[in-house]
Amino acid sequence: MRRYNKNVSILVVDPIEKNRTTVCRLLEQEGYKTEGVDTGEGALTRIKHRHFHILVTDHLVTDMDGVTLMLRAQRFRPDLETIFITDQKSVESAVTVMMAGAFSYLVRPFSSEYFFHLVNMSLKKTLIRREIRKQHRMIRQEKGIQFIGKTPSIIQLKTDIAEIAQLDCNVLISGETGTGKELVASTIHALSRRSNQRFLPINCSALTEDLMLNELFGHEKEAFTGASTFRTGLFESADKGTILLDEIGEMPMSMQAKLLRVLQEKTIMRVGGTRQIDVDVRILAATNRDLLEEVNKKKFRQDLFYRINVVSLEIPPLRWRRDDIPLLIHYFLAKFLSQDQKVKSMSSEALDILLAYDYPGNVRELENIIERSVAMCREQEIQPYHLPPEIEQNGSTILIPPLSEDVYPTKTLAEHEQNYIHTVLARTGGNKTRAAKILGIDRVSLWRKLKKYESRGIKFS
Repeated sequence: MRRYNKNVSILVVDPIEKNRTTVCRLLEQEGYKTEGVDTGEGALTRIKHRHFHILVTDHLVTDMDGVTLMLRAQRFRPDLETIFITDQKSVESAVTVMMAGAFSYLVRPFSSEYFFHLVNMSLKKTLIRREIRKQHRMIRQEKGIQFIGKTPSIIQLKTDIAEIAQLDCNVLISGETGTGKELVASTIHALSRRSNQRFLPINCSALTEDLMLNELFGHEKEAFTGASTFRTGLFESADKGTILLDEIGEMPMSMQAKLLRVLQEKTIMRVGGTRQIDVDVRILAATNRDLLEEVNKKKFRQDLFYRINVVSLEIPPLRWRRDDIPLLIHYFLAKFLSQDQKVKSMSSEALDILLAYDYPGNVRELENIIERSVAMCREQEIQPYHLPPEIEQNGSTILIPPLSEDVYPTKTLAEHEQNYIHTVLARTGGNKTRAAKILGIDRVSLWRKLKKYESRGIKFS
């Protein structure tokens, strides 16, 4: 398990010195920095003056209850996660602290392995929140380059966008569906000297040739049946501004010839017109195809390709920058969560499933998944069963030991799997992490199988 113990500070609050010292020593042995206090007010004083990543507190401290301490602490440090430790094995107490927003609730005695697992998971959550805030600050500082991410490819993309925006040349933006090509184009326009003029996108795959001609060039009065007045096209409307030709690879060859003429002569003629009209427009083109391959297949004009490909940008697919997925998830959660909703966050199990998914629809698909999950969730945390059913976790097959030769196979495969899981859980004392390791699957896959069987009324406890 990956542990985030480098330069991590944890505040331990317990009125009993023995308990406090024990927890601090456990954490220090793993490399964490700790500080222990015996009162709630003492804890709040330390939190005001020092950045702690986690608060570990007893359910009851000398001068206030643990929930009050947690809520007051979060006023100063909103991203501070809290783990409660108590001697009271009370379901009511556990429900109370979890509903108040605690990360977890432990009853003494507890295993150090499970305690460190909770610490690691809560740190992951804290660090992601802090990174999100850092990204938001960077967005504000970068004058609208609205890309969430810290991977080298995204950092380079932001740099390229800022530089290309100042060049005032045509740009070809390549990337798979859902990677954010229109966002890149609008950002280039927003950072350019044309930003005070119009940015007009058109989807070349959504229009017939006649409609595209009318949209781009406009028409004169009575140019065709029903044309009762003249109409300006996008080239005229975007004069001194920018046009995005989205999915330009879908443009018919005859339209490509007309576009090439505009780029060469910087003039257009309305449909049904005889007058040449000067236009000064920057062309940004976007495609999810390999246009050079289309040129070789004679499906795209070579001369037009070189006209629009003065500078090129390629947007990486989401599966190539998996380290950005947690940041995007929390960004979209913040976007879709409303104040009146119960849901506050996403469980680590659901997060792990999303991290393992390949996202053929890229960032747009992830955004849709989060929006759907928020709409479906009626709990505090989004769980795996709130995610779309088509998102499957890889490597979730359990290898069941072979049957003895003298045993006639009268049970189904599902029944054998169920019995095997039950046996392994019993042998590990209910420890799901150890059980998953024995079963040869990850903890998330085991969790999903248990939920599946429990929904059928099968209990494993």
